[in-house]
Amino acid sequence: MNDLALVLIHKQSTSARLRFARFGSTMVAARLDNPAADGVVPHPAPLAAAAAERLGLPASALRLDPEFEAEMLAPGGTLSVRLAEFTAIDPPFEAVAAVDGRFVSITEIGGIPATERDVLRLVYEHVIG
Repeated sequence: MNDLALVLIHKQSTSARLRFARFGSTMVAARLDNPAADGVVPHPAPLAAAAAERLGLPASALRLDPEFEAEMLAPGGTLSVRLAEFTAIDPPFEAVAAVDGRFVSITEIGGIPATERDVLRLVYEHVIG
């Protein structure tokens, strides 16, 4: 499987507080099913564009992190997970809430699949260090 998934974060520039955008029981903001069987993973830019559109935000509201990529077990195979950060000074609470989402800290991520929790730990270590 060469499918891509995107996780969204907001890091407060003044305090380094890290929040994850959560959508119901998943942290995946967008997913791109790639039917290609040739092992080529598509570029994640369409994921960021799809996530921004879903949230009613301009494409510039999200910045892809080119250094982060993780693998996550998913039904049917492995999912490549990429990371995007909100570029605004404050999290777009209203935009995320409009699609039944909310922002959570790493300590508030209970109730998601263990594989997603493992990826979020990697995101946290990547961003905070």
